Amino acid sequence: MLDKNQTVTANNASKAAGRDLFDYSTTVMIESLMHDSAIENVLMGIASFTTKIEYEKPDTFDYTIEQKIDYNELTIYKNFLDDYMENYNLVKHKIIVIEDFDITFEKRLISHVKSKYIQNYTDTISSNELLKKTISDIELELKNYSELTLEDISGLHYIVFYIFAKCKIFKKPPK
Repeated sequence: MLDKNQTVTANNASKAAGRDLFDYSTTVMIESLMHDSAIENVLMGIASFTTKIEYEKPDTFDYTIEQKIDYNELTIYKNFLDDYMENYNLVKHKIIVIEDFDITFEKRLISHVKSKYIQNYTDTISSNELLKKTISDIELELKNYSELTLEDISGLHYIVFYIFAKCKIFKKPPK
């Protein structure tokens, strides 16, 4: 019990007690930080077990990417198809990594590129011009509203090809 004649002063962040003071809030916060760190370490440890990443080809149903390129008369893609297909896998892998932290990332990416494609679509321009204009609009947007370097932005056409290969822009060949 507290002696009525005892003087109690508060000199530790306005907390006062007649006996020893144990700060539970600080202890709980330290334990929480240790758990947070441990959980992160465990998750990273589990992630390191994945040693082989298999890439999937774009879902093209009854036709190939080459057929879609030919149908849309996209000579840009046709002339450099090996390079685009190689980088398709790189884009896919990067999207998977980002989706670990943002599960809606791919859907938002596709939606943004598709909206630029639709804005530029007319029957009066060729598919190559439509593709160039779509890429150009997104490049301009990135130059004006992001801190990306020109070197970074130069990889945009691989991302647009990825969305093309996923059959989200341009026409699919008839069955």
